[in-house]
Amino acid sequence: APEYTSVPLIALARQILQRYPAVHQMLENESDVVTSGQYNPDVVDPEFSNPFSTSAWELANLKFHLHPLVREQGIAAGTSKLLQMPAETPSRLLNEMLRDAEEVYIKFRRVNKKHPLIGKGGNNKQQIRFITPRKPELTLVGDIDV
Repeated sequence: APEYTSVPLIALARQILQRYPAVHQMLENESDVVTSGQYNPDVVDPEFSNPFSTSAWELANLKFHLHPLVREQGIAAGTSKLLQMPAETPSRLLNEMLRDAEEVYIKFRRVNKKHPLIGKGGNNKQQIRFITPRKPELTLVGDIDV
């Protein structure tokens, strides 16, 4: 699914997880779930589908997603982090993602790193390093005696 639909849907899932604490059982792994039976999605009445015998394992895969916002929402949903209202409402996230998709805007965070040669050696004085080139040995093909 495109990122502009995934992010708001994950935020909606986070809202559902906050509002209905009994749903947290779906975030546990299958060995922790104490239920009997198997999940049946074809039942007409959802109460009889045995929904707590399944797990939402897809959230665990979202922490490896390429898009940073999908990754952040997936990790937050898996760790039961509360939504930061009103900044993370699903409708606001959808509008921001649609605007970014139309403008082909990609957010990035600039990371300033120090140069590896600066600060080495214990003192903070500026060091000037010179690299002296090696003198190549010149061999001419015509000078070789056989």
